[in-house]
Amino acid sequence: MESKTTPRTKLLSEEETVGQRTTTKRIWKNLIVISVVFLLNFGAFRSLQSLQSTLNSKAGLGVVSLSFVYASMVLSCLYAPFFIHKVGSCKWTVVVCLFGHVLYTGANFYPSWFTLIPSSILLGLISGPLWTAQITYLTTSAQEYAKILQHDNPEGDIAMFNGMFYFFNDLSGISGNLISSLVLSAGNKHFGRGGGFCGAMDCGIRPETNWTSHDVTKPITSFSSTGVPDHKQQEIVYTLFGVFLACNILAALTAGLCLDKDVKNSELSSDEPTPVSQLLLRTVRVFKDVDYVLMVPMLVIIGMSEAIVTGEITKSYVGCALGVQMVGYVMMCYCAASSVASPLFGHLSKYEGARILILVAAAANAVLLIYMLLWQPDEDSLATILSVSGGWAVVRAVWRIQLLTVLGVMYPSNQEAVFANAEMAGSIGSMLVFAYSSALCMDVKLYIYMAVLALGTVGYGAMECKTRYRNNPETNTF
Repeated sequence: MESKTTPRTKLLSEEETVGQRTTTKRIWKNLIVISVVFLLNFGAFRSLQSLQSTLNSKAGLGVVSLSFVYASMVLSCLYAPFFIHKVGSCKWTVVVCLFGHVLYTGANFYPSWFTLIPSSILLGLISGPLWTAQITYLTTSAQEYAKILQHDNPEGDIAMFNGMFYFFNDLSGISGNLISSLVLSAGNKHFGRGGGFCGAMDCGIRPETNWTSHDVTKPITSFSSTGVPDHKQQEIVYTLFGVFLACNILAALTAGLCLDKDVKNSELSSDEPTPVSQLLLRTVRVFKDVDYVLMVPMLVIIGMSEAIVTGEITKSYVGCALGVQMVGYVMMCYCAASSVASPLFGHLSKYEGARILILVAAAANAVLLIYMLLWQPDEDSLATILSVSGGWAVVRAVWRIQLLTVLGVMYPSNQEAVFANAEMAGSIGSMLVFAYSSALCMDVKLYIYMAVLALGTVGYGAMECKTRYRNNPETNTF
């Protein structure tokens, strides 16, 4: 007997369709809003980060302050789930943490050990909750989006949302590095060059940045190292800091006024409040999961890869061979390649799957490492340097999106703790690279990175084999 469609049934169906369209539009609106918020905020922060070693080079204040940021960020990831629950939502966690960036930018107007170091520690302490809230908000939104559209597996939607977010996030690097390049291009074109010992042969600290022979006695005393008169340099820097501060404040206001409340996830919600002790221990307890432990080296590699590019390649390959004024332009290429690769591979994962893309990226990174060990850059190597930096950007974009996607699918009921752990692992990787930066030659740093990459690839492969065998006990093939 055929079922008849009554006018009332048809009306209800149309209302349901309209409701679904409204909900999906709201989800897309929130995705764009949170992406623009991070674009504004981290456009300012990345500019400050790239300028720290130049503007605050006396006694190594700039580099030391960045080390404090990443070191305290490791600690902040441990209490990120507790912080988010105490604030009440991922949205308001983002808003509260963004004001930590406002204070950090403000401290740069008068940089000293008593202003920049405390603000750097505070920035690191809010960075773990900030990024954990962002990833959780994005993942739950993607899962709700997949549920509305009745997709069997949310993995493709999570990857797509991450790809769109990191497309906007990488655009912040382009604007930030453009600003730093324009500032440094006005100075000494030979500043930062290291003679004939560049690339993997680089083992020294540039004379201009040897912080062990300087002391900080007053703010902004090192501006003249760029070759620009102090008063002109100060005008430029103070104007930039004013723009950065406005971007930080605008980002916080945009998040507070335009971002909707968190999308409710039935797997994350609970009628009973979670005890404080359980929230604090939740991040540590993730390490009891063997599958997650096997993935940790790959998560560490994400942080190491960013630190290698921003702290080592820029010094030993770009600044040494071309001069420090070219660092920003090369980093613009890096960010542009990453911004294109993020949505591209986020969409491609729907067809190829995360596992294949992760392993292909690992193989490509190994090729880049071997080439960098054998290659000797010189002043005519701009095109090659741009290609190498672009390759690193694509590799990191693939890992960042696909690994977060895998984690979101594997741990749908414990996302805050898992993502906090992922941020902590990446922070540890960055901190380690910065820690031994001035003590080792470039080739040793690349060998260390290569060893961690091999460990991570084997660990991830073992996790995939274990998962496939658990899901299909009849087959033992990878």
